[in-house]
Amino acid sequence: MALEHLTHDQLAHIVTAGALVFLGVLQITMPSCFWGLSIYFKGTRATFSPEQRERLARVLTAREGVEGHADTYLRIVGFFTIVMGLVALVPGVPFVLPYSLSCVALAAAVLSSYLQFRRATQRRVAPLVRRSVWTSLPPLAVAATLVCLVGVGLFAAYPQFRAGVLIVIAADAVLLFVVWRIAVAPAILFGNDSQLEYLVDEHIRFSRAMNLLALACAPPTVLVALAWATLPASAYFANAVTAMVVAAFLVVMAASFSPIRKRIRLA
Repeated sequence: MALEHLTHDQLAHIVTAGALVFLGVLQITMPSCFWGLSIYFKGTRATFSPEQRERLARVLTAREGVEGHADTYLRIVGFFTIVMGLVALVPGVPFVLPYSLSCVALAAAVLSSYLQFRRATQRRVAPLVRRSVWTSLPPLAVAATLVCLVGVGLFAAYPQFRAGVLIVIAADAVLLFVVWRIAVAPAILFGNDSQLEYLVDEHIRFSRAMNLLALACAPPTVLVALAWATLPASAYFANAVTAMVVAAFLVVMAASFSPIRKRIRLA
């Protein structure tokens, strides 16, 4: 069938299926891209001396060993996401449901990784200073996340999207719980290189919190965009809400990339 003959709903099903299959393949083949530590320190490595890079590598290896690996969880989610992509092509299945369920599965994987992280903090805690949640969660990014949630909630006014909205909000509730717990988690220090370990811990805490905020904004944004594509051009309310949500999502995405460029400086 030619693209010009597709209805908005059919096109939304195809786009959803393609996106889910692509995401599932990424989760299976490159799970570390979704939760790995190394990506957060690209900017830092560029300025470190060879000796400092070796110190950083030792600290990161120690953290990875204590925290455990989320690769298995993410690969399982990857297979589930591919299945949801195929389900999205089944006639009569609302396109928002497979996408929303894949978000719930991803949230569950992130939660499982967080539980490993929490057990690590319980074993290796060395609180040096009082930590503020706002050092990991900039108020602008938090406000933009709330805009995304409110925006997707407004789409519940349309009965055909109501189930998908509820599932996305449930997935986001799990993700935001994880964000909050990571933002307030105590430091993981081993005592082998305390100065660098604390700086690394602060950077990872900020990076993970921001990345998870961006992840929490993605389901509402995608659902709103795909739902908007099925509505007539005269749906001015939906047009305004969609523009608001997309703008907020871009703000959070821009903030989530800042940890990659941020550099750690040793005294």
